[in-house]
Amino acid sequence: MGSKRKRAAQETTTTPIASKKKQKTVQGKSTETTAGPTPLGSSPFVDNPKGDELKREVRLYDILSSENQNERLNASIAIVSGLLGGEGVEESTLQRHLERRLFRGLASGRKAARLGYAMVLAEILGQLFGPKGLADTKYTGLTFDKVLGFLIAKTKPDGDLSGQEEKDHYLGLLFGLESFVKAKFLFEAEERWHIILEKLLKLGEKKPWIREECGWVIAEALNQMKPGQAEYTLEQVVEAGLALTPEGVAIWLMARAQFPDMRFPSKPWGQSGNPLEHLKSLGKALKESSSPNDDQKTQQAKQTGNWNPKLHFVWNVLLTHYITALKTKTDDVKLEFENFWKVSVDG
Repeated sequence: MGSKRKRAAQETTTTPIASKKKQKTVQGKSTETTAGPTPLGSSPFVDNPKGDELKREVRLYDILSSENQNERLNASIAIVSGLLGGEGVEESTLQRHLERRLFRGLASGRKAARLGYAMVLAEILGQLFGPKGLADTKYTGLTFDKVLGFLIAKTKPDGDLSGQEEKDHYLGLLFGLESFVKAKFLFEAEERWHIILEKLLKLGEKKPWIREECGWVIAEALNQMKPGQAEYTLEQVVEAGLALTPEGVAIWLMARAQFPDMRFPSKPWGQSGNPLEHLKSLGKALKESSSPNDDQKTQQAKQTGNWNPKLHFVWNVLLTHYITALKTKTDDVKLEFENFWKVSVDG
C-alpha cells in the first residue's frame, strides 16, 4: 500500500500475508532475521493437555506471538502439523484450539500475536473448507457458520473494556475476516463471501479508523473473483455508501484493471467504472469531502473517515495505473496525469 503501510514481511508458508498497515499493531522494533526456521516438532496435540504436553502447547503459542518472523513461521508449522498432520487430531481437539487459542488470540494486543494467529488460521481454514474439504470428511461438526461464529464471539468487545481493549477486539475481527479471505475458498460457494463482505463493510462503517483496512481486504479479494462476483461486490460497496471514498476508488480501479469488460454499477463512476473520467468527483473522494447532493448515507460514510498524513493505499493504485499506461505507450498519458494532478492534488 505504498508508504502508507508497513506490511508484515511475507510469510513463506501457504498462509496469508498481513496488510502493511496492520503491522503497526506490533509493539517495539522489528527483530526479523533472514535465518530459516528451526523445527519445533510436530507431534499431535492432545485433547486435555497436562504436564509436558501443556507446557509444549503454551510455549508454541507464545512463540507464535513473537515479533520475529522466523520464530512465528517455526511455531506455525509446528501448530498446523500438530493439528492436521498425519491423520489429524480429534475434532474436539481442533475445536478447542480454534475457539480457545486461535480466534481468542486475535483479540490480543501482545507482541505480534495477531500476525501469527491469523497465519495459522488461514492455513487451517483452507484445509477445512478448501480443496481438501476436511470439514466435509473428518471434521463434519466444524461447519463454516460454526467456525465463523467462533471468530465473532471471541472478538466481540463485551463488558467493561478500556478503549485500547475494544480496539484490540475490532482489530482481531479484521484479522480474522482477512484469514477467511486468505484461505482462498470463499468463492467456491460464494454465499460465504457475501457473509464475509457484509461483515467487512459493517466493520468499516462502525469504526471509521479501520475503514481503510476493510477496504484493503476487499480489494485484495478481487484476484480470487470471477466477473459476476466482482459485480456483486461493487454493488454492495455502493449500497454501503463507500464507493465515493478513497477505498471505493481503489476497489474500482483494481476491478477495472482485472475485469475491463465487467458490468459496473451506473453510479458513481459510470458504466466504464473509471474514476479517472470523473476528476471532480474523484478529487472530492480522495480528499474525504462530500458534495451537498450526496445522500445522507454516503455523506456519513465519507465524513467519518480519519484524515492521516500518511498516504492511503489508493495512491499506490493510482500511480500504478499511470505507470502501466506509460509503459504501454498509451497516447496522452502525461496530459491525463497532469489534469488528474491539478484537480485531485493542486486543486
